Amino acid sequence: MNYTKTQHTKPYAAISPSLPHLSTKSKSVFITGGSAGIGKAVALAFLEAGSCHLAITGRREAVLSAAATEIKTTYPDAQVLTFVADIADEVAMNKAFSGAKEAFGAPIDIAINGAGYLPSLKPLATSDLNDWWLGYETNVKGAAIFARGVAKYAASDAVVLHLATAGVMFPANGGLPMSGYATSKLAGVKVMEYFGAENPGLRVVSVHPGVVTESEGGQKMVAQSDVEWQGDDSKFPFSVVIFSLLVVCLANIYDLVNLGAHFLVWAASKEAEFLKNKLVFAAWDVEELKARKDEIAQSPELLIGLNGFPRNV
Repeated sequence: MNYTKTQHTKPYAAISPSLPHLSTKSKSVFITGGSAGIGKAVALAFLEAGSCHLAITGRREAVLSAAATEIKTTYPDAQVLTFVADIADEVAMNKAFSGAKEAFGAPIDIAINGAGYLPSLKPLATSDLNDWWLGYETNVKGAAIFARGVAKYAASDAVVLHLATAGVMFPANGGLPMSGYATSKLAGVKVMEYFGAENPGLRVVSVHPGVVTESEGGQKMVAQSDVEWQGDDSKFPFSVVIFSLLVVCLANIYDLVNLGAHFLVWAASKEAEFLKNKLVFAAWDVEELKARKDEIAQSPELLIGLNGFPRNV
């Protein structure tokens, strides 16, 4: 079920933000959900790659402020803007986008949608429907609002990176009741695919960053799945729940947060231009991807479709 022979669970040399050819020195970066977890790690990775203009959004002012303080301590020369905004609130998001563009003095170069919501892992029939629907408000409506903001306030050739999940790719399994999350994230990926097709000057890529247990969503999944996620050498009893978890994370049982963060820096580089409008996993080896870049770019590979269709009959 792997796309590349080599599967990574931690950062590696080819995606290091310190590499000169991955430099984002002249690029401004806008990140939703940038106050914690994978979003904050992504912010730090792009600053390590040379960006000096950063804007992050988040719902909680205290968490956002603490993240900004940490980031500025590490990168004191960077311009770091914070905007309290729920991604499902178009008015607040427009203020964030417009404020960033005005402060930077130019359209945004790299826009990253790291905001997401994981509804409680309960069967659909017994879920709190309001909590279940919040997944759609955040992961679908939020993706649309993010895309509309990019269209208004980002450069015409901006790179747009959307955080997805491996769960959108696999059959439903009652052992891991995540219908609110998987279906809303699936719709979000399709929203971004359409956005990329409608705006061919942009480079839109959806990325599964891995199962990041440092994030709130990752911690929630661990807690509600009743599974202790450790390292790659962990031994699990064979059960439906465990099998489902293994499938969803594609054997990356514990993904370090910086794997996804560093992969996103690479995905924003010219090396990754062939991934335009595709869905990719941070665990995949970039050297193997580059070796197949023409095949990937010129085919329907890495697009969500109907398995087995079309077929010759």
